[in-house]
Amino acid sequence: MSTQTSPGARSRCCHWQPLAVLLLCLELIGCATPKRDKVRLEAYSWWTRTSERNAFDRVLEIYNSQQDDAVAINKVTKDVNADEVRATLTARLLADAPPSTFQANAGADLLRWTAMDTTENALSSSSRIAPLKDLFQRTGLDSALPQDVYRAIQAGRERLPYAVPLNIHRLNLIYYNTNALEGYKATHAGHSFLDPVLLCPTNVDELLDDPKAKLDLKIAVGTRDSFTLTLLALENLLPAVAGAEVYEPATGGTLYDELFLGRLSEEFWHVPVLRALQCVQYLSRSFHRNEEDRWADALIRVETGEADFSVMGDWANGELKQALADGTVDAQPFPGSEGTFVFTSDTFPLPGAAPFAAESRDLLETLATAQAQLEFSKQKGSIPARTDISTEDEQAELGSRAVQTRRLFDSPEIHKSIATSGLFPPYFPDDLSALLSAMTAERASKATIEPVLARIRSALPLLKRWQSRIAEGQQAP
Repeated sequence: MSTQTSPGARSRCCHWQPLAVLLLCLELIGCATPKRDKVRLEAYSWWTRTSERNAFDRVLEIYNSQQDDAVAINKVTKDVNADEVRATLTARLLADAPPSTFQANAGADLLRWTAMDTTENALSSSSRIAPLKDLFQRTGLDSALPQDVYRAIQAGRERLPYAVPLNIHRLNLIYYNTNALEGYKATHAGHSFLDPVLLCPTNVDELLDDPKAKLDLKIAVGTRDSFTLTLLALENLLPAVAGAEVYEPATGGTLYDELFLGRLSEEFWHVPVLRALQCVQYLSRSFHRNEEDRWADALIRVETGEADFSVMGDWANGELKQALADGTVDAQPFPGSEGTFVFTSDTFPLPGAAPFAAESRDLLETLATAQAQLEFSKQKGSIPARTDISTEDEQAELGSRAVQTRRLFDSPEIHKSIATSGLFPPYFPDDLSALLSAMTAERASKATIEPVLARIRSALPLLKRWQSRIAEGQQAP
């Protein structure tokens, strides 16, 4: 049999050979082309405790599971605190080298980046963060946020939103060891140490004259963290002393609100602020003193019974989850402050110079979803910022404590006051923590209270001007 190839067959063979070679080359080129690396998004936070880190990591996992070309990481190191993170962020934002997004408390801590302010003048530069009006419309946040939270993320004459609020925390809470409370009642004729008159006596000025006068209590305060004494003095005791009623000489807020908005003269605020500080000094005589304790260490001392109580925001719920569940520890509003809900919200903005801006916006849209907010608060102990999540969902995901917090925050009977981080500009209080530390040191005299009063007095014009700067805003990036 002949094996000779016909001229037609040879022609067809020669016709297909170049095409086959070309296809093979293209296939080899395709196999040799490396896959594109995923875009890496940095999300800065100051959350270092396991309960906090896990909460934020869970949100980032939701985002990452939906992305093929991007991955978001929780840019946090083990040994940092909020002040150190803010310092790093300040350097990066001012150098136009920001992360993809970063944590900021609602109010002044966030809006400082929409009004580049100093103690004397506003810097002639644009806002360092971008408005998010379109994102709010796409995600429904423009109609799903409580007004108090929404106002705290708006700036400029157009009142544009500048960050996605992830949650809501209450700051004026006392966490106490339940066995310690029962033991105190047993040895003090049934009296409770949760009595506001016990914690802040009407004759506190006289008691401070007696160096031996102190409460039969052990109070844990993690003073290594700079915010803890401010939280105790201004966000707990001041609302307890001044009350939640609208303050007559002011414009619709409590004494706490109007004072830190710079709207009150000293004749109205001096007496209640002095009394609150005197009560802080009186309580300090019962402090469990350990200079190495941070806020979480103080809570652990309450859980173990080394301390009777601590004053902390409800991020403590995540830290004390098991102790709260088994009844070892319980919590309530700080005695006397029940009518005030001092709140903050962890928010995330879009830096104007953010790398990979489209992917960063997608990350913020994930933070705005009900799924992400429920997952976050389940770990963190807060409540979602969104109000369009059903009570049944919150009950199932977060539990009865969170449902009660939501009910109180939504109640028109409860006055909402934003935390001092939402009121103070970045240049104040630069030395307030040090002054409060001196005032609560062992055997501190009554004279150490006056420098704190003087610091507040000198800051009032700055606080007032700061609010006008936020209202005016600056050019969007």
